[in-house]
Amino acid sequence: MIRKVVQSSFFQLLFVYTFIVLIISMNLIYRYSFHLEVLALFLGVISFFIINSLETKQTDKYIHYFFIIFSFVLIIFFRLVPYINNSIPIGYDAGIYKYIIEHGTNYDQWILQGTEPGFLYFMTFLSFFLSSEFILIWLFTAFSVLLGYAIYMTTKIYFDDFTAIIALLIYSLSSVQFLTFSYLYYKNITALSTVLFSLCFLKKFETNPKKINFILFILMAILTGILHRPTFYIFGLSYFFYVFIAPFSKKDYYYNFAKLIVYICAGILILFFTIIFYLGKFSPAILVMFDPVLNAFFQPGEAPGTFINFFTYQFATLAYLPFAFIGLFWLLKNKKINVIFLWTLIVLIIVYFKFFFFNRFIIHLDIMLIIVASVGFSLVISQKRNVGFFILTIMLMSSFIVIYNESSKAAPIVSEREIEAISYLQNTEANAYVIATSSLYSPVVLGYSQRKTIAPGLFDDNKHSREQWIEFWKTNNLTYIKQFMNAYKTNNNPLYVFIGEKQKDNIAQFKPCFDLVFNKNNNKIYKYKC
Repeated sequence: MIRKVVQSSFFQLLFVYTFIVLIISMNLIYRYSFHLEVLALFLGVISFFIINSLETKQTDKYIHYFFIIFSFVLIIFFRLVPYINNSIPIGYDAGIYKYIIEHGTNYDQWILQGTEPGFLYFMTFLSFFLSSEFILIWLFTAFSVLLGYAIYMTTKIYFDDFTAIIALLIYSLSSVQFLTFSYLYYKNITALSTVLFSLCFLKKFETNPKKINFILFILMAILTGILHRPTFYIFGLSYFFYVFIAPFSKKDYYYNFAKLIVYICAGILILFFTIIFYLGKFSPAILVMFDPVLNAFFQPGEAPGTFINFFTYQFATLAYLPFAFIGLFWLLKNKKINVIFLWTLIVLIIVYFKFFFFNRFIIHLDIMLIIVASVGFSLVISQKRNVGFFILTIMLMSSFIVIYNESSKAAPIVSEREIEAISYLQNTEANAYVIATSSLYSPVVLGYSQRKTIAPGLFDDNKHSREQWIEFWKTNNLTYIKQFMNAYKTNNNPLYVFIGEKQKDNIAQFKPCFDLVFNKNNNKIYKYKC
């Protein structure tokens, strides 16, 4: 009797929650008006006591294929909306990626510290066949589709076909994953695809212990390591804990011990072959990580990473947050402590307690919450089929409205006029240096000027501290300006300064030392002559 009352209350609350999320998505009420994340958690707790089993549901193969294709179309559609009447790659890092693609493997130390060897070599290979614009727009969109397929396959292998379709639909309408795309997090998206395929082959090996599955699991894990260090970092932690849990699912001591040895050997192989790629000139990419990672455990909150914060994230995922809790509690209740559960728990701890790069790890957390949310939706549908489908439909509609609004607002950080001005620098002397005085323009100048770029806090040729740059922006002292600029004329190389239309021109007052060589649409280029 009590169970029926609780179950009835659960679905009533779920209806209320669904209705509020819908009107929030329509901007009829402010999304932060209610603490819906608390209600989402409460619904997850209730589900722990009333939902026991996940029924495997069969779907018509034609309907199944329709929703796969439909989801892929949605992924492509929303990611191409920002490119209607626009040909400039969106995202702050677009200029840096363009530079990487067009300059082979001849990089400065700053690039080597921030970019993984596998990604550098992959981009170099692609540059022989494809333009940088194609790679940054069309191929990046294709990798977003590939990530959707990886989510589908992972969910299918760990759960069932029906749940996999739901996961793919949620991903296709996820505003958080679209935001990842709009930031042009190329390495994140490619590495998340490979790591999910690695988890797929690990699960296949457990159910069908063929050598090919084991080899592909290791290869995909290594590929993740050489494509994106943070993703490999989370994979390593998740796999480490899983190694000491998975072998003890059976009571056969000798079987468990043999499985433990196999998993440990796999981990050693993955780590060994990944590290090989970082030897030599790529060693700074590993060494530079030590201090920030260690400090993050003693001084949490110091290295957030560029992305939305955890508070904002909770309200960005209202459409599937309660179902993620339902899925997590169900996994815990049924003792399904698999890699997906461990990954979710580990990243949740990193993000909540603000360890190293915590905001950026929200992307990794969201991928797993999408998967466990699909389990939550399946569980609700298992309890009440028609009600569950109705709630799923409303939640997907809410997500559609949100992501459409987000994609409509997405735009490159610079305009065509600014690109035209920066490209003018290609007409300067081959040995010229250009100073980008704003961090907004720094990556774009690097990618589109085809000249050595000096920028505050970026690239090898920067010789000044943040405080010195601030003084450079504020000073009226010509002597200081000359000292600052002359630090970059060690080889008598020509020196230019780019001032974009969004900047205040603090160079014009020093005309005796600067010639204006380009001035169009308030974009200016000065040549230093003192």
